[in-house]
Amino acid sequence: MEIAQIGAIDGGGNCRLSMTAEDGMARDLFRSWCQQAGLTVRVDRAGNMFAIRPGTDMTAPMIVAGSHLDTQPHGGRFDGISGVLTALEVVDTLNDAGVSTTAPIAIVNWTNEEGVRFSPGLMGSSWFVGRLSDEDMSGAISRDGQGFETEADAIGYLGQENPSDFNIGAYYELHIEQGPILEKEQRQIGVVESVQGLRWLDVSVHGRDAHAGTTPMDFRQDTIQACARILVSINDLGCKNAPDARVSVGYIKPHTDGVSTICGRTDFVVDIRHPDTQTLDRLLEECRELCEREAQKQRCEADTNLRISVQPGNFDTNCIANVENATLSLGYPHRRMASGALHDACNMMTVVPSAMIFVPCKDGLSHNVRESAKSEDLAAGCNVLLHAVLASAD
Repeated sequence: MEIAQIGAIDGGGNCRLSMTAEDGMARDLFRSWCQQAGLTVRVDRAGNMFAIRPGTDMTAPMIVAGSHLDTQPHGGRFDGISGVLTALEVVDTLNDAGVSTTAPIAIVNWTNEEGVRFSPGLMGSSWFVGRLSDEDMSGAISRDGQGFETEADAIGYLGQENPSDFNIGAYYELHIEQGPILEKEQRQIGVVESVQGLRWLDVSVHGRDAHAGTTPMDFRQDTIQACARILVSINDLGCKNAPDARVSVGYIKPHTDGVSTICGRTDFVVDIRHPDTQTLDRLLEECRELCEREAQKQRCEADTNLRISVQPGNFDTNCIANVENATLSLGYPHRRMASGALHDACNMMTVVPSAMIFVPCKDGLSHNVRESAKSEDLAAGCNVLLHAVLASAD
């Protein structure tokens, strides 16, 4: 609740976009808490923060837990932040109990997970695992026209360290579920065993600008009408492939804004997700085909281009077992599940053994000012995280 005072907005939510003054204030507060816990804070060239607790064997690979502190423009108090602060609570608990570990333990705050101010999302962890080049990261420009390195330097979080400077043995990330399943089933813990694959399809529908008052209905090449038909068909496709498919459109941009103008170009992005690669690829091709087909019915053309492709993935079996064993020993009702959203753990799983822990959120809401999680559920998740980290660090 203290960190939620930074970037607070109406409705009880938060707006802390990456590398803004608000992000800097949240980072400073987090750094101060880490220093109070006796941790050494290191920052890499992407602005990722690592707060490290020594182990008895400093040559052992560190066990890392965390998430992100940046938010959506109309975000909540728990998305990402829970993962960072429960990791800090794990360290505080070990300090309070006088427990030492063989391996060092580190808390991480990843940069620009949300991908709102800078593109792409998951930027800090993508660079860390080599999915994003140095040039792409350093040359990133914000939506308000500011360079990433300039902004990171301005708030004091443009570090000098490289991924090779961090020897990591395992990674754990706690997160609110961002969906309704755990709450609906009255389970406190989600043991995350996999993550859905993702395809983003850029679609540009081309027609012809025209006057709304003089152009007959059967002579129009109206891209907004074409897009309306396409969107209905896309939703129908997702429903036909339920319950595992997710097919959505959340961004639409007409290229005219006149009330009396027929729009000659409209762009949108289709977000396609599924846990099976073959089904994901089939849905992608069906989306391409229906975009072209429905556009032609309105005397328009649709161009499609694949922007992002992320394969489905499975988390490490040993790390999953550590999470599930902790959950069973603590007696929390739980279930195994897949992650419908992408997280920094989805990058980390490609380079080190990784796992995730989900806790319920009210009404399944996230990316929303009304996002909420019960303290007892967060505490349960934190206890599971503590024992999973200990299982890896000893």
